[in-house]
Amino acid sequence: MTLLDVLVVALIQGFGEVLPMGASGLLAVLPMLTGSPDGRAALSVAAHLGTLLALMLYFWRDVWAMGQGVWRLLKGKPDGGTRLFLHVMVGTVPAAAAGWFLMDRGFGGVGPALAATLILGGGLLLLVCDKLGLTVRRIEHMTFVGSFGLGVLQVLALIPGVSRTGITITVCRLLGWERQAAARFSLLLAMPLILGHGGRTFWSLSRHTDLIVSADLMIAAAAAGLASLLAVAIMMAWVERRTFLPFSVARILFGAAALALALWIG
Repeated sequence: MTLLDVLVVALIQGFGEVLPMGASGLLAVLPMLTGSPDGRAALSVAAHLGTLLALMLYFWRDVWAMGQGVWRLLKGKPDGGTRLFLHVMVGTVPAAAAGWFLMDRGFGGVGPALAATLILGGGLLLLVCDKLGLTVRRIEHMTFVGSFGLGVLQVLALIPGVSRTGITITVCRLLGWERQAAARFSLLLAMPLILGHGGRTFWSLSRHTDLIVSADLMIAAAAAGLASLLAVAIMMAWVERRTFLPFSVARILFGAAALALALWIG
């Protein structure tokens, strides 16, 4: 892959994994990017690593609280960090299990046109649910049934064009979650899934190719990490006082443009 392709893929994954856009869908509507399947997969692992580190850095208080919560759970003295950790784990199970067994099968039938349609439709759903949803619930109000349900919904994110972050935020807003709480839990839930996806891809690659830490992979990790850190900081600051409207509109416009291009070309 060229350096430009590396940067484009890294930035798309960095922004797309954090914002309610969907990195896999954005990449699916850009089939012109060069590189072998193994090269793209290795680049994905590096970009996921950068994004994971960025999220852990931004949400370090939650990460620390969950770590302390695990220790307190082992001592038989659970606290708020314990409960948050358990919610994240419960929400991780269905998506992680589906990803492990289905990732190698892929979704070859999802071409640029369908991925663009899903991006567009997801943007419209987020716009509607964000407007209709009340703002009365926080993470503290989450039930384990609710966190498991969100995990089940994230299985849909295996389809390019369905954003993991987007679908969680959309449903949380429909259920009346505060916007910051919806975005925060969505990204906390994304961390183990990003780790699992990257690890699964790494394991699959290691079975049939020699893995070398190249300059391209380091650039991809750094670019994706910086993009993710910038994206999460902007989104969390914005939704503290405002709606998800800019993110919905951006997704709708990109999806509409990509769909028009896909239909015009093919």
